[in-house]
Amino acid sequence: MTDITKAEAVKIIYECAVVYGKNLAGRNIMFLTMKDGKASAFETLFMPQNYLHLTGVKSRLKSDVFYQAAYFNRLGPDDIAFAPDRKTERKLEVLPQLMNIHLLARMVGDYDNLRPLLIADKFAGTVTMAMGFININGVYIPNTALKMDVRDITAQATRHRIAAIFVKLRSDTLYKRLTYIAKGATIDDAALAPIMREKADKENLTAEFAIPHSRSPVGTI
Repeated sequence: MTDITKAEAVKIIYECAVVYGKNLAGRNIMFLTMKDGKASAFETLFMPQNYLHLTGVKSRLKSDVFYQAAYFNRLGPDDIAFAPDRKTERKLEVLPQLMNIHLLARMVGDYDNLRPLLIADKFAGTVTMAMGFININGVYIPNTALKMDVRDITAQATRHRIAAIFVKLRSDTLYKRLTYIAKGATIDDAALAPIMREKADKENLTAEFAIPHSRSPVGTI
């Protein structure tokens, strides 16, 4: 991304805030992985006040007020400040894609802790973008966006490919929406059964694609 003005940044932040509200705010996203026949779930919670941290800008506004101003297109250039070393520009470049992380993420892993100024516990993303999450009181919330290959910031031993992604409203008990499932994976895989029973409403699951139910051998996805 070339140099951008504050007015251009505000436009990106507004447009992404609308998508954040549609796709992520007030929702839990569950990334389900399967490796060597073993399944695990990584659950996250997105709240309106988390949005500011993903934009890369600084603001005098409180995080919840910032999101409301951005969502209703009331944010002005004077309400934001850029971080040094083009960090803000790099975050804004991938922010539109990260608003669809529930569709696009393909890998998750634990942060490798090799960058002293970067604070995160886990990352989810692709080879071109990554969203960081921090564990607060047992809940993983988003706290940073990076224009980086997720493999470059996660420990290899903890890095897993995503087998499926589920979304639910925070107020719902079970996941009823499937937004991604890897090629060759099915929701009937035996390794997924314990997680599906505890976390998902399998009988009422919906998706914008044909949900694969036929059984297949369990293996590395």
